Amino acid sequence: MNLRSLVKLYLTGLLTRGEKRLALQEEVRPILRQWMLTARRGGVARNGGLCSEPRPDAQQAAEPAETALSAANETKVSLIAMVDVAPEPTPEPSTKEPVFFRPAGRTREEIWEQAKSLLPRWQPLRELGTLRDKMVWGEGSPDADIIFVGDAPNYYDEQEGRPFCGEAGTKLDEMLRAMNLVRKDVYITHLVKYRPKMPRQTTNNRAPEAEEIRLSLPVLEFEVRYVRPKVIVALGVVAARGIIGQGELPLSAYQQMTDLSYCGAPVIVTHHPSYLLRTSILAERRKLWEEMLHVMELAHLPISSKQRGYFLPKG
Repeated sequence: MNLRSLVKLYLTGLLTRGEKRLALQEEVRPILRQWMLTARRGGVARNGGLCSEPRPDAQQAAEPAETALSAANETKVSLIAMVDVAPEPTPEPSTKEPVFFRPAGRTREEIWEQAKSLLPRWQPLRELGTLRDKMVWGEGSPDADIIFVGDAPNYYDEQEGRPFCGEAGTKLDEMLRAMNLVRKDVYITHLVKYRPKMPRQTTNNRAPEAEEIRLSLPVLEFEVRYVRPKVIVALGVVAARGIIGQGELPLSAYQQMTDLSYCGAPVIVTHHPSYLLRTSILAERRKLWEEMLHVMELAHLPISSKQRGYFLPKG
């Protein structure tokens, strides 16, 4: 995501919460003021909004940014105008070769088994040298309506040879039970199918790096196109960044986006199950559960009144 999109996302969030004033550092004020002036003149901002070229017939009137930001009816227009004139950077052409993961077979079942046997010797990942050797393939039904995607296997996953083991896996199982599901009803996988390496590694883990994710995405794409789910759940910010892209955004930014999709399936971004190990705040648990209710709706699963009432205040 570029600077224009990041600023617009942030300002839009402020507007939806009813904010009418924005505290600015001094070095930011000239830039935002120039964006506003450009928008009023109908011009096109250049060089990140630091200069502009007005149209010949544009009005040359201007106001300080502080004045515009203080007017309730004008705030929304001014903020959106500011970010709308921010320039779109020209994307640099990628110099990296695309990679493809295309197992063959005469039947659907043969293709699936071929994929599992092909991955351990698939050169793009093996040649990286930054991943451990034991593959952790996905688990569950290859005909599932819901796919859950994490970032990479941890120590417990590697030991068991299954995704989402240990305490995080226990929390995921609890989430599934609350949805009246078990693992065999869904498909659970990772962006990267190998535990990332670390020096002197024992039980410690690290998140996968960008190149590890890039070279693993063709495998995830194969899984998604094979399973053809009704909805994909990205568990945690690393999974969201890998599936959606858009740069190094925080989880909350992805959660505010609408109409996310991957390989034709809608994507819901939520916390990693390990988040439930760190918070007991009822409102946070309810927010996560509302995301699961949305997943159930997209998967056309029945929802009881009891389920709709989970984590709501009593009384």
